[in-house]
Amino acid sequence: MENMRKYLAEFFGTLMLVAMGTGVVVFVGTQTGPLPVALAFGLAVVAGAYAFGSISGGHFNPAVSFAAAINGRISWMDFLGYVVSQIIGAFAGSAVVLGFMKAFGAPAATIKQVGFGQTNFTSPISFLSASLIEAFLTFVFVLVILMVTAKKNAAISSVAPLVIGLTLAALIMLGLQATGGSLNPARSLAPAAFLAIFGSSAAITNIGAYIVGPLVGAALAAVVAKFGLGSEED
Repeated sequence: MENMRKYLAEFFGTLMLVAMGTGVVVFVGTQTGPLPVALAFGLAVVAGAYAFGSISGGHFNPAVSFAAAINGRISWMDFLGYVVSQIIGAFAGSAVVLGFMKAFGAPAATIKQVGFGQTNFTSPISFLSASLIEAFLTFVFVLVILMVTAKKNAAISSVAPLVIGLTLAALIMLGLQATGGSLNPARSLAPAAFLAIFGSSAAITNIGAYIVGPLVGAALAAVVAKFGLGSEED
């Protein structure tokens, strides 16, 4: 029962993240600059962390869960449960965005053109470059998460969600023009898959960079936090 509560928390938190973040991409766009998109994702993480963090830790991201499993904060069985919940939550979030577009009466052709806030990259960014960018962005993000939520930093636990959310917002602003600033395999997979259903496979074709990059970055952050900075020490 306790595990199910954790998985439900990860489901709802990821749903919020994808619905709010990609919803702003779809309905506000990036014409006014990256700030609205970055803040939407950052505030979604803050809200989700305060709402569900005491239940599951508030990961909402397979990369974060991967780092937590490497450092022994969650079991590998929980890691699998978290990832499944996060992916389902991400798809539910994209379904919410689709529901909003349908409520506006958008035809399939328009939905295909507008998309679902998917992340992608184009020339001159290569697959390797995109993977490295996502790895770096995720490394910084996950390292901050691991450090501010470490036991030795318990005194600042009440503001940890704010620090994490603002960090995510800043990193998205940095990476938005290059790769879309995903830092989250679930966040990229669901919109790409929804767009593929409507006949555009560009984003799903490049999805590998948004899986490999964040997972590599998260693994490096876990190692640095644990062995370099001693985040897991009592």
